[in-house]
Amino acid sequence: MAAAAAAAAAADVPAEAAAIARRLASCNTGTRERAVRYLLSDFLPASARRLSATDLIKLWKGLFFCFWHADKPLYQSSVATRLASAVSAPPSPTDGAAFLAAYLTTLRREWAHIDVHRLDKFYLLNRRFLHHAFLLLSANSFAPVVTSQVVSVLSDKALLPEADSAAAGTSRGLGYHVAEAFLDELLPVLPVTLETVDALLAPFFIVLAKSTDRVMVSKVKTCVFERLLESGSRLLEMVKKGEEVDKGSAEEKLGKFGLLFGFSKRFLDIGANAATVQWNRKVLFGLRDAFVKIEKALQLSGLEIPVPQFEAAELSVQPNAGDEKAQKKKKTKNVALAEGEMGDAKDLKREKKVKKDKKVKKEKKKKRKVEVVDEGNTTDKSTDAPVDDQQIGDGADGITFDETLKSNLQKQFEMAAAEAGMVKGGSSSSASPVTPVSGKVATKRKRSKSADKLSEASDGGDGSEVFEAATFGYSKGKCSKKGRKARSHNTDTIEEGEA
Repeated sequence: MAAAAAAAAAADVPAEAAAIARRLASCNTGTRERAVRYLLSDFLPASARRLSATDLIKLWKGLFFCFWHADKPLYQSSVATRLASAVSAPPSPTDGAAFLAAYLTTLRREWAHIDVHRLDKFYLLNRRFLHHAFLLLSANSFAPVVTSQVVSVLSDKALLPEADSAAAGTSRGLGYHVAEAFLDELLPVLPVTLETVDALLAPFFIVLAKSTDRVMVSKVKTCVFERLLESGSRLLEMVKKGEEVDKGSAEEKLGKFGLLFGFSKRFLDIGANAATVQWNRKVLFGLRDAFVKIEKALQLSGLEIPVPQFEAAELSVQPNAGDEKAQKKKKTKNVALAEGEMGDAKDLKREKKVKKDKKVKKEKKKKRKVEVVDEGNTTDKSTDAPVDDQQIGDGADGITFDETLKSNLQKQFEMAAAEAGMVKGGSSSSASPVTPVSGKVATKRKRSKSADKLSEASDGGDGSEVFEAATFGYSKGKCSKKGRKARSHNTDTIEEGEA
């Protein structure tokens, strides 16, 4: 019975892996997140040893699209770290190496289809996996067996894919990026022994010897060996000058390997090998000559540089989600916060700009209304209305000043002048002629006061006050200085005429 149950459980593992892969590739964010948590916390720790390479490839097909859909930078970083932690904290080092191999196989197959907008986040994912691969080696004290497993995976799946017959036609861009990021991610776990460095750099020596990909050879030369050469040269100069070398710096960690490893002899041996690619010999001998210079300079200086030894670095290795309940709750909360953030800095700026525009529009609307206080009443002044159509008065009994009113006023003025004796026999006197009213009024206040007199005249008055108000600036029994002088002059003229 127990054997039958175990066989049934083993048969269910591939089916469950396929179901998880489908959920990982879902378009729903919540479905993907629950699938990732279940995969890392429950499924892999319990079923890693029963998963075949094909099952891992299926899982990674779903994981690839899960990471493809991760858009926010914080969420991308969180997912990348959690996925890479399955390499550094697996049930066994072999399971970690198998998970790394499935990752590199999937990413190499899909690399050519990654567009430029998503390339950066896959660079991030690749660096995280390299970093956690070295954390796996450091946790196992760089044991030769574990180191050999990880280095073989990097060599076969990334750096030398042409050696794999099934890799024909696949993209080599992943291998270029591994060569660029290798020393950057190795630096935190250094120092290690020279024997360990020899094992770690073995794939790069093979590239210089056998690879026909000139781009890969150039990447390895520039990003790996020339960097070791420069660090060793700077370290030697600092030691000669008596300068203090910062602990943990690239000069202190990488420079020692550049000076003490003996690269010149290694490059000479590879270049002299008959199986080495002919074009690569020029690169090998050029590197050999450069390393000979700094090695001789160190020998002539008489300085002693201590041989590096492995020291277990105190690094915070992020475990799988679910190793402990408290860590699982904390990680779930952090992921939810990262995923649920409202937009980025551009969204916030856009919202502020919209609010500012609304505020400006409201202020402009207020400025369009100019309030004018006239005799205690507040009215809106319209600057677009013509002068002839304006209302005269306080608004309760205003008069429209148009051409008809002008004609009536002219007749009233003539009648008032005739009654006063200013016009006799149809001819005008020697006094100043009556000035016709003008359509333009000086101020609104004067118009309103004149309108009162005009209304009285229209109701049956004799029109004399209207005549005086319109002609000489008369207003409510008061005359202006010019009006008084003109009135006095006209009165004297009328009296002389009567005499």
